[in-house]
Amino acid sequence: MPVLPADAGHNVRAWQRRTAPACSDGPVAPGPRVAVLASFTADPLVPHLGTPLHDAGTHPELFMAPFNQIAQECLRDDSATARFRPDALVVCARPEDRPAVASGKREADAGDPRTLEPLAATALDAARRWGALLVWALPPLPYEPSRGVGDCGDPRGAMARAVASREAVRARLAVDPDACVVDLEDTVRAVGVRHARHPALFRLARVPFTEDVFFRFGGELARVLLARNGQGCHGVLADLDGLVLDPAAPFAGDSAAELASALDELPAGRRLAYRTGHPVAEAHRALATLAPALARLPAEWIAEGRTAVEDLARFAGARGVTTSTIAVLSGPPATETDTAAAPHRLVVCDGSADQVRLGLLDAGAFDTVPPVTAYPGGTPPAAEGNDTATRSYGADATPGDDYAAFLRGLGVSAELAEPTGPDLSAEADVTARAHDFTLALSHSPERFASVGDGGRLLLSAHVRDRYGDYGTSAVIGVRAAGAVWHVELFSLSCVVMGKGVEDLLLRSLVERAAERGATELAFHYRDTGRNHPAVGFLRAAARHHRAHKGRDVCVTSVEHTAATAGGHHEDGGGTDD
Repeated sequence: MPVLPADAGHNVRAWQRRTAPACSDGPVAPGPRVAVLASFTADPLVPHLGTPLHDAGTHPELFMAPFNQIAQECLRDDSATARFRPDALVVCARPEDRPAVASGKREADAGDPRTLEPLAATALDAARRWGALLVWALPPLPYEPSRGVGDCGDPRGAMARAVASREAVRARLAVDPDACVVDLEDTVRAVGVRHARHPALFRLARVPFTEDVFFRFGGELARVLLARNGQGCHGVLADLDGLVLDPAAPFAGDSAAELASALDELPAGRRLAYRTGHPVAEAHRALATLAPALARLPAEWIAEGRTAVEDLARFAGARGVTTSTIAVLSGPPATETDTAAAPHRLVVCDGSADQVRLGLLDAGAFDTVPPVTAYPGGTPPAAEGNDTATRSYGADATPGDDYAAFLRGLGVSAELAEPTGPDLSAEADVTARAHDFTLALSHSPERFASVGDGGRLLLSAHVRDRYGDYGTSAVIGVRAAGAVWHVELFSLSCVVMGKGVEDLLLRSLVERAAERGATELAFHYRDTGRNHPAVGFLRAAARHHRAHKGRDVCVTSVEHTAATAGGHHEDGGGTDD
């Protein structure tokens, strides 16, 4: 099969098999540690990035950073991404993901594309500190049509600003040896805009693209990483018997000339070889008669009766590369036995030159190592027309300082209050969706809003920042027992994580507890393996007392296990936020 399989389902099934606990494919070469940071839910990318890397003979380790936490993860050297120690940092940022979707703005109008430039600089700084390669995914152009001819011709219109932002980031990163670029617009255009969007899934789980987009995007990312690591396509081996010389071969006459035209488009330095089971002199004469255009191409000949698998090993061995880095061009039929022993870059053609081009494209035969043009002195000039100030780390700057400045610049407000009225649908929605920041005890908001029960308290938070209004984004449920407040529900929406909201809510909760005579806040939680943002926050908060108007409130955290759960439910979690 080629580097990009025929369907997305192949990658999903293959990844499920490879990540199954009982799976063992034998020894493989150490693979890259790849961290993916995205402004949207990018989990569907995992099998489509991991499978082609695995098929190339490596054993990749993939880490999906918390949703929409790009700047926060890059600015802190104690972030989950920094602790992962990535070899490659993949960043996928869309400007329309910055404000709240609920704000009522059209997707094309939401966000300022210029914000991508400082974000790219921040990601590049992080990649350098961590010794990683930055792979930046240029976002696709806005999906929504422009607002008529006036907007189309306005250099400040939605499309014009998006194009300018993309090109500014491309110019900034293309000259840096620690970065390379993948263009999501190419991926979306290949799939087709109408088939690339997934509006319903975006509203439900912040997944903006269909499976086909993640399928092609993962393949593009894998090819970039493999090319930068010297594992790209190192040559093309064309099976003349299956393509031209055999009686049932699909290419002859004019179609052979089209095949020659496709092969002639290979990049300079990409070695081409012909293999045949016939004697060389006989094959030369036959090819000159049946396909003179192919005979004129500069190609190495591998002949004299070996099998295709043996010829492939010979061609790769002569160049000191693995067979998985050679694209093999063959004609049908290809049996299951043939493909089982074939390389990952097998391209089977039935007579269409366009199919040859597309197959070679997917197999990476036209790929080149992403170019890097270093500036004298190693410092690239500022992009022309860039009026957005970007900050890089200097001798007097630290990641912590920049992260604090980032939080201050957001202007976050979180108003904690008791819900009014019986409608708790917004609170229930936040609780059900939270996976990353949740106590995972599966208590519903209704449990803490019981009428007449003075020992229970339900609070929810309305969150805003300078990018927009996120609505009800946090829910806290408290069970009071004397001087101790037991916090058994604390769920935070993914879209507001990493903005300091949890600190604001903790201070507000301490104030309420102190005013009502409580001396301890005890947070009860269950570690699900995914809610580490919440677990880490609670463990850090439990290290000291919080004061309010001269009163100390001790903050503690209690991890729930089967032995300590008591009456708590043990089935935690909800759907992806």
